[in-house]
Amino acid sequence: MNKHEEKDLMGIYNSWMNSFMEDSPLEQFDDLVSTDIMGYGTTSEEKIFGLDKVKELCSLGQEQRKNFKDYNYNIDIVKKQYSKNNRCAVIVAEIDLRYTFNTTKTVLQLRISTVLFHQNNKWEIVHWHGSVPVETIEGDTWHAQEWKRENERLQEKVDEQTLELRQSLDDLKATQSRLIQSEKLASLGQLAAGIAHEIKNPMNFINNFSELSLEYIDEIKEEVANLDQNDTTKDIDELLDDVAENLKKVHHHGTRADNIVKSMLMHSRGGTGKLEPTDLNTLIREYVNLAFHGMRASKSAINVSIDLNLDETIGEVSLNIENFSRVILNLCKNAFDAMRSKSLSTENEEYQPVLSIRTSKDKTQVVHLEIEDNGLGVPEAIKEKLFQPFFTTKRGTEGTGLGLSITHDIISKHNGSIEVSSEENQFTCFHIYLPQK
Repeated sequence: MNKHEEKDLMGIYNSWMNSFMEDSPLEQFDDLVSTDIMGYGTTSEEKIFGLDKVKELCSLGQEQRKNFKDYNYNIDIVKKQYSKNNRCAVIVAEIDLRYTFNTTKTVLQLRISTVLFHQNNKWEIVHWHGSVPVETIEGDTWHAQEWKRENERLQEKVDEQTLELRQSLDDLKATQSRLIQSEKLASLGQLAAGIAHEIKNPMNFINNFSELSLEYIDEIKEEVANLDQNDTTKDIDELLDDVAENLKKVHHHGTRADNIVKSMLMHSRGGTGKLEPTDLNTLIREYVNLAFHGMRASKSAINVSIDLNLDETIGEVSLNIENFSRVILNLCKNAFDAMRSKSLSTENEEYQPVLSIRTSKDKTQVVHLEIEDNGLGVPEAIKEKLFQPFFTTKRGTEGTGLGLSITHDIISKHNGSIEVSSEENQFTCFHIYLPQK
């Protein structure tokens, strides 16, 4: 074979190999291969006949390479052999193929044996055999199945991440809605604080002037006593006693209203965070009463019996009044909600909502506070989630899911703990344990 003939041979061969490995136009194969070309792989299933099938195989390779990064290859011709009449050539090449797929770097060794005939006044590819000189899956020398499985795995991963993102977006929207509701409640709390502050001034006048009027009554009675006594002075004295009793009632209820206003202001403003010796039972009475009247003033009021069973020997407990009052209010509110839901859903006309508050103290100076309702109860499956931020069993904007989380944090800052026991449709009881000092 002269140099000119070998140059033509190698030109056809190089075009064939490069077209097979690159994204060349498929029409280029029309001038390179025989129409009845044959191709075989390592296994019996790997066989391709005809020009159209070669184009299909190359098209598949081009499609797969779209997912590759750092794709490169090196062709090393290891053997060339010609027939005696120089009209047939066999060329064996080893290909070092490298690419990155889905962050995984792959090195693939291929061996391609190609047979060329000189016919129709030109060289044509009539047969080739490709193999992978490493362990491979039966029937998958070209790794088409491996790439297919990898694509399927990637699609599954994309689907999973899409589902997670969709769930995260839904959670974010729900959280946003709850935060907006929390902001509304905070604004309402500020409004209530302003109203309470304005109410406090006239309440001071009522209490002060009722006290002053009682002093005037005593002075008037002394002056009447110095007069000549008759039926008229007797009637005056009785009327003064009635007025004095009325003023005492005004002062009593004015003082009670003033304490409620003080509690509202204390609750809305927050405090310094310091723990101070506090009469726990008095605090409980005051804020349970405040929660009850708040519920009764709402549009969804229900009749609830309050059962207080307080151990009067407890005495003072180290508390931050501003924060711990939130605990009592929140747990009472949750109890009222649970009992309201049960009263709406139950067919038992004799159902009577009862809120039970109990305190006790053990020998280790640990105070035990129980707040129990006979409402719907808490399902076992969600008990562990109750104190998680934004977790709520209430619908829509009825609850933010922050109340019990904040309650848990407040009690933790008191060096205490909180637990819950419940039975569905029977009761829910929150157990709070606090060190006395």
